Amino acid sequence: MGISLAAPESSKTSAPTTDVGPALAREAVRIRLKEFREASELTQADVIKETGWSPSKLARIEKGEVTVQPLEVRALLQFYGVVDEQVVGSLTRLSQVSRARQWYSKHGLAGAFQRFVAYEYEATAINVWQMQFVPGLVQTEEYAHAITALAIRRSPDDKEVRSRVKLRMDRQDAFRQRLSKPNPPRIMVVLDEAVLRRPVGGRDAMRRQLDRILALAEQPDTYRFGVVQLGLERNSGLAGSFELLQFSPHDHGDVVFVEAAGATDDLVTDGSETALFRSIMQDLLDYGRTGDEALDMIRSARDAMSQV
Repeated sequence: MGISLAAPESSKTSAPTTDVGPALAREAVRIRLKEFREASELTQADVIKETGWSPSKLARIEKGEVTVQPLEVRALLQFYGVVDEQVVGSLTRLSQVSRARQWYSKHGLAGAFQRFVAYEYEATAINVWQMQFVPGLVQTEEYAHAITALAIRRSPDDKEVRSRVKLRMDRQDAFRQRLSKPNPPRIMVVLDEAVLRRPVGGRDAMRRQLDRILALAEQPDTYRFGVVQLGLERNSGLAGSFELLQFSPHDHGDVVFVEAAGATDDLVTDGSETALFRSIMQDLLDYGRTGDEALDMIRSARDAMSQV
Protein backbone atom coordinates (compact mmCIF):
# COMPACT_ATOMS: atom_id res chain seq x y z
CA MET A 1 0.00 0.00 0.00
CA GLY A 2 3.02 2.28 -0.02
CA ILE A 3 3.02 3.02 3.72
CA SER A 4 5.99 1.94 5.79
CA LEU A 5 6.85 2.54 9.40
CA ALA A 6 9.90 4.59 10.24
CA ALA A 7 13.08 2.59 10.68
CA PRO A 8 13.61 1.69 14.35
CA GLU A 9 15.99 3.81 16.36
CA SER A 10 18.89 2.24 18.22
CA SER A 11 17.97 1.02 21.68
CA LYS A 12 21.12 2.60 23.10
CA THR A 13 20.39 6.10 24.35
CA SER A 14 23.16 8.60 23.60
CA ALA A 15 22.04 11.18 26.14
CA PRO A 16 20.76 14.10 24.06
CA THR A 17 20.88 17.38 25.95
CA THR A 18 18.75 19.69 23.83
CA ASP A 19 15.18 19.60 22.59
CA VAL A 20 14.30 16.59 24.74
CA GLY A 21 11.43 16.13 27.18
CA PRO A 22 11.29 14.60 30.65
CA ALA A 23 10.46 11.04 29.54
CA LEU A 24 13.38 10.72 27.14
CA ALA A 25 15.66 12.54 29.58
CA ARG A 26 14.77 10.12 32.38
CA GLU A 27 15.42 7.16 30.09
CA ALA A 28 18.80 8.55 29.01
CA VAL A 29 19.86 9.14 32.61
CA ARG A 30 18.87 5.73 33.86
CA ILE A 31 20.55 3.89 30.96
CA ARG A 32 23.82 5.80 31.25
CA LEU A 33 23.98 5.50 35.04
CA LYS A 34 23.46 1.75 34.81
CA GLU A 35 26.08 1.48 32.04
CA PHE A 36 28.64 3.42 34.09
CA ARG A 37 27.96 1.32 37.21
CA GLU A 38 28.40 -1.92 35.30
CA ALA A 39 31.53 -0.61 33.53
CA SER A 40 33.05 0.17 36.92
CA GLU A 41 32.26 -3.42 38.01
CA LEU A 42 30.28 -2.16 40.97
CA THR A 43 27.21 -4.04 42.14
CA GLN A 44 23.99 -2.47 43.32
CA ALA A 45 24.97 -3.58 46.81
CA ASP A 46 28.19 -1.56 46.52
CA VAL A 47 26.23 1.56 45.58
CA ILE A 48 23.71 1.05 48.38
CA LYS A 49 26.53 0.72 50.91
CA GLU A 50 28.19 3.92 49.61
CA THR A 51 25.02 6.06 49.41
CA GLY A 52 22.95 4.67 52.25
CA TRP A 53 19.98 4.36 49.90
CA SER A 54 17.39 1.64 50.18
CA PRO A 55 17.73 -1.18 47.64
CA SER A 56 14.41 -0.16 46.10
CA LYS A 57 15.55 3.40 45.38
CA LEU A 58 18.52 2.38 43.25
CA ALA A 59 16.51 -0.33 41.51
CA ARG A 60 13.76 2.15 40.64
CA ILE A 61 16.31 4.68 39.35
CA GLU A 62 17.90 2.09 37.07
CA LYS A 63 14.46 0.99 35.84
CA GLY A 64 13.44 4.59 35.10
CA GLU A 65 10.56 4.47 37.57
CA VAL A 66 11.74 7.54 39.50
CA THR A 67 13.89 10.55 38.75
CA VAL A 68 17.25 11.29 40.37
CA GLN A 69 18.44 14.69 41.56
CA PRO A 70 21.34 16.38 39.71
CA LEU A 71 23.52 16.34 42.86
CA GLU A 72 22.88 12.61 43.22
CA VAL A 73 23.86 12.09 39.58
CA ARG A 74 27.17 13.85 40.20
CA ALA A 75 27.81 11.78 43.33
CA LEU A 76 27.08 8.52 41.52
CA LEU A 77 29.30 9.41 38.57
CA GLN A 78 32.13 10.31 40.94
CA PHE A 79 31.73 6.93 42.67
CA TYR A 80 31.74 5.23 39.26
CA GLY A 81 34.99 6.97 38.35
CA VAL A 82 33.53 9.18 35.61
CA VAL A 83 35.64 12.35 35.46
CA ASP A 84 34.79 13.72 32.01
CA GLU A 85 33.06 17.00 32.88
CA GLN A 86 31.23 17.06 29.56
CA VAL A 87 29.62 13.72 30.36
CA VAL A 88 28.90 14.75 33.95
CA GLY A 89 27.41 18.07 32.85
CA SER A 90 25.28 16.41 30.18
CA LEU A 91 23.76 13.88 32.57
CA THR A 92 23.13 16.41 35.33
CA ARG A 93 21.32 18.66 32.85
CA LEU A 94 19.24 15.71 31.68
CA SER A 95 18.47 14.89 35.29
CA GLN A 96 17.13 18.41 35.75
CA VAL A 97 15.01 18.12 32.61
CA SER A 98 13.61 14.77 33.75
CA ARG A 99 12.23 16.40 36.88
CA ALA A 100 10.33 19.20 35.11
CA ARG A 101 6.57 19.26 35.63
CA GLN A 102 4.47 18.82 32.51
CA TRP A 103 0.83 19.39 31.63
CA TYR A 104 -0.07 15.81 32.60
CA SER A 105 1.29 16.22 36.15
CA LYS A 106 -2.02 17.74 37.27
CA HIS A 107 -3.85 14.51 36.44
CA GLY A 108 -2.07 12.51 39.14
CA LEU A 109 -1.22 9.59 36.87
CA ALA A 110 0.85 6.64 38.03
CA GLY A 111 2.52 3.47 36.83
CA ALA A 112 2.73 2.32 33.23
CA PHE A 113 -0.04 4.66 32.10
CA GLN A 114 1.77 7.72 33.45
CA ARG A 115 4.93 6.73 31.59
CA PHE A 116 2.92 6.06 28.45
CA VAL A 117 1.33 9.54 28.47
CA ALA A 118 4.77 11.08 28.97
CA TYR A 119 6.29 9.09 26.10
CA GLU A 120 3.32 9.77 23.83
CA TYR A 121 3.78 13.49 24.35
CA GLU A 122 7.38 13.25 23.15
CA ALA A 123 6.91 10.75 20.31
CA THR A 124 7.28 11.94 16.73
CA ALA A 125 5.44 8.95 15.23
CA ILE A 126 2.36 7.50 16.94
CA ASN A 127 1.09 4.25 15.41
CA VAL A 128 -2.18 2.88 16.79
CA TRP A 129 -3.88 -0.45 16.12
CA GLN A 130 -7.33 -0.60 17.65
CA MET A 131 -9.79 -3.50 17.43
CA GLN A 132 -12.57 -2.27 19.71
CA PHE A 133 -13.01 1.49 19.69
CA VAL A 134 -11.79 4.74 18.16
CA PRO A 135 -8.44 5.69 19.81
CA GLY A 136 -8.37 8.49 22.35
CA LEU A 137 -6.28 10.93 20.29
CA VAL A 138 -8.99 11.16 17.61
CA GLN A 139 -12.16 10.75 19.69
CA THR A 140 -14.88 13.35 19.86
CA GLU A 141 -15.71 14.36 23.41
CA GLU A 142 -19.18 12.87 22.96
CA TYR A 143 -17.76 9.50 21.89
CA ALA A 144 -15.16 9.66 24.68
CA HIS A 145 -17.87 10.00 27.33
CA ALA A 146 -19.85 7.11 25.88
CA ILE A 147 -16.97 4.64 25.48
CA THR A 148 -15.47 5.48 28.87
CA ALA A 149 -18.80 5.01 30.64
CA LEU A 150 -19.16 1.61 28.99
CA ALA A 151 -15.60 0.61 29.83
CA ILE A 152 -15.80 1.36 33.55
CA ARG A 153 -19.53 0.61 33.90
CA ARG A 154 -20.60 4.03 35.09
CA SER A 155 -22.87 6.77 33.79
CA PRO A 156 -21.45 9.22 31.20
CA ASP A 157 -21.67 12.12 33.70
CA ASP A 158 -19.90 10.22 36.50
CA LYS A 159 -16.96 12.07 38.09
CA GLU A 160 -14.45 9.37 37.13
CA VAL A 161 -15.71 9.32 33.54
CA ARG A 162 -15.38 13.11 33.31
CA SER A 163 -11.85 12.93 34.72
CA ARG A 164 -10.73 10.35 32.17
CA VAL A 165 -12.32 12.24 29.30
CA LYS A 166 -10.63 15.46 30.43
CA LEU A 167 -7.26 13.72 30.30
CA ARG A 168 -8.03 12.44 26.81
CA MET A 169 -8.98 15.91 25.58
CA ASP A 170 -5.81 17.31 27.17
CA ARG A 171 -3.77 14.68 25.32
CA GLN A 172 -5.36 15.85 22.07
CA ASP A 173 -4.62 19.50 22.89
CA ALA A 174 -1.00 18.66 23.73
CA PHE A 175 -0.65 16.80 20.43
CA ARG A 176 -2.03 19.74 18.44
CA GLN A 177 0.19 22.24 20.24
CA ARG A 178 3.25 20.28 19.16
CA LEU A 179 2.31 20.61 15.48
CA SER A 180 3.78 24.13 15.33
CA LYS A 181 7.05 23.12 17.00
CA PRO A 182 10.20 21.47 15.58
CA ASN A 183 9.82 17.77 14.77
CA PRO A 184 6.00 17.84 14.83
CA PRO A 185 4.30 14.51 15.56
CA ARG A 186 2.28 12.44 13.13
CA ILE A 187 -0.22 9.70 13.84
CA MET A 188 -1.20 6.57 11.93
CA VAL A 189 -4.43 4.97 13.15
CA VAL A 190 -5.38 1.51 11.89
CA LEU A 191 -8.90 0.41 12.85
CA ASP A 192 -10.58 -2.94 12.65
CA GLU A 193 -13.66 -2.54 10.45
CA ALA A 194 -15.83 -3.55 13.41
CA VAL A 195 -14.88 -0.27 15.13
CA LEU A 196 -16.56 1.64 12.28
CA ARG A 197 -19.75 -0.40 12.55
CA ARG A 198 -20.12 -0.30 16.34
CA PRO A 199 -22.54 2.56 17.24
CA VAL A 200 -20.94 3.65 20.52
CA GLY A 201 -23.13 6.34 22.08
CA GLY A 202 -25.83 5.75 19.47
CA ARG A 203 -25.89 6.04 15.70
CA ASP A 204 -25.89 9.85 15.63
CA ALA A 205 -22.92 10.06 17.99
CA MET A 206 -21.05 7.48 15.95
CA ARG A 207 -21.79 9.34 12.73
CA ARG A 208 -20.31 12.50 14.23
CA GLN A 209 -17.27 10.52 15.36
CA LEU A 210 -16.69 9.21 11.84
CA ASP A 211 -17.11 12.74 10.50
CA ARG A 212 -14.35 13.81 12.88
CA ILE A 213 -12.03 11.12 11.49
CA LEU A 214 -12.77 12.19 7.92
CA ALA A 215 -12.09 15.83 8.83
CA LEU A 216 -8.75 14.93 10.42
CA ALA A 217 -7.83 12.91 7.33
CA GLU A 218 -7.83 16.19 5.39
CA GLN A 219 -4.49 16.84 7.13
CA PRO A 220 -2.56 13.86 5.70
CA ASP A 221 0.84 15.14 6.83
CA THR A 222 -0.38 14.72 10.41
CA TYR A 223 -3.24 12.21 10.45
CA ARG A 224 -3.44 9.02 8.42
CA PHE A 225 -5.95 6.19 8.73
CA GLY A 226 -6.16 2.56 7.76
CA VAL A 227 -8.89 -0.07 8.04
CA VAL A 228 -8.49 -3.84 8.32
CA GLN A 229 -11.43 -5.55 6.67
CA LEU A 230 -13.57 -8.02 8.61
CA GLY A 231 -13.48 -10.49 5.73
CA LEU A 232 -9.73 -11.05 5.81
CA GLU A 233 -8.63 -14.56 6.68
CA ARG A 234 -5.32 -13.25 7.96
CA ASN A 235 -5.13 -10.63 10.69
CA SER A 236 -1.98 -10.73 12.78
CA GLY A 237 -3.40 -8.01 15.04
CA LEU A 238 -6.03 -10.24 16.60
CA ALA A 239 -3.95 -10.72 19.74
CA GLY A 240 -4.89 -7.22 20.88
CA SER A 241 -4.74 -3.47 20.40
CA PHE A 242 -1.63 -1.41 21.06
CA GLU A 243 0.09 1.94 20.49
CA LEU A 244 3.61 1.96 19.04
CA LEU A 245 5.61 5.13 19.71
CA GLN A 246 8.71 6.13 17.75
CA PHE A 247 11.15 8.95 18.42
CA SER A 248 13.28 11.12 16.15
CA PRO A 249 15.87 12.61 15.91
CA HIS A 250 16.78 11.29 19.35
CA ASP A 251 18.49 7.94 19.55
CA HIS A 252 15.76 6.16 21.49
CA GLY A 253 14.16 2.78 20.90
CA ASP A 254 10.47 2.23 20.21
CA VAL A 255 7.97 2.15 23.08
CA VAL A 256 4.76 0.10 22.98
CA PHE A 257 1.75 0.61 25.22
CA VAL A 258 -0.71 -2.26 25.60
CA GLU A 259 -3.91 -1.17 27.31
CA ALA A 260 -5.85 -3.91 29.07
CA ALA A 261 -8.94 -4.24 31.22
CA GLY A 262 -8.71 -3.79 34.96
CA ALA A 263 -5.80 -1.31 34.77
CA THR A 264 -3.39 -4.10 33.82
CA ASP A 265 -1.61 -1.87 31.32
CA ASP A 266 1.85 -2.78 30.05
CA LEU A 267 4.64 -0.58 28.72
CA VAL A 268 7.13 -2.41 26.51
CA THR A 269 10.59 -0.94 25.87
CA ASP A 270 12.75 -3.99 25.21
CA GLY A 271 13.87 -3.88 21.58
CA SER A 272 13.33 -7.58 20.91
CA GLU A 273 9.71 -7.23 22.07
CA THR A 274 8.90 -3.92 20.39
CA ALA A 275 10.17 -5.38 17.11
CA LEU A 276 7.26 -7.83 17.16
CA PHE A 277 4.71 -5.04 17.51
CA ARG A 278 6.41 -3.06 14.75
CA SER A 279 6.16 -6.12 12.50
CA ILE A 280 2.47 -6.53 13.31
CA MET A 281 1.76 -2.88 12.54
CA GLN A 282 3.55 -3.17 9.21
CA ASP A 283 1.48 -6.29 8.40
CA LEU A 284 -1.72 -4.37 9.11
CA LEU A 285 -0.62 -1.57 6.78
CA ASP A 286 0.38 -4.05 4.08
CA TYR A 287 -2.84 -6.06 3.84
CA GLY A 288 -5.34 -3.56 5.25
CA ARG A 289 -6.88 -0.64 3.38
CA THR A 290 -5.07 2.70 3.55
CA GLY A 291 -5.33 6.04 1.76
CA ASP A 292 -8.49 6.69 -0.25
CA GLU A 293 -9.62 3.07 0.08
CA ALA A 294 -9.68 3.36 3.86
CA LEU A 295 -11.48 6.71 3.74
CA ASP A 296 -14.09 5.22 1.40
CA MET A 297 -14.78 2.50 3.98
CA ILE A 298 -15.11 5.12 6.71
CA ARG A 299 -17.50 7.17 4.56
CA SER A 300 -19.57 4.06 3.88
CA ALA A 301 -19.82 3.32 7.60
CA ARG A 302 -20.71 6.97 8.29
CA ASP A 303 -23.48 6.88 5.70
CA ALA A 304 -24.83 3.63 7.13
CA MET A 305 -25.16 5.32 10.53
CA SER A 306 -27.51 7.83 8.93
CA GLN A 307 -29.88 5.14 7.70
CA VAL A 308 -32.82 4.04 9.81
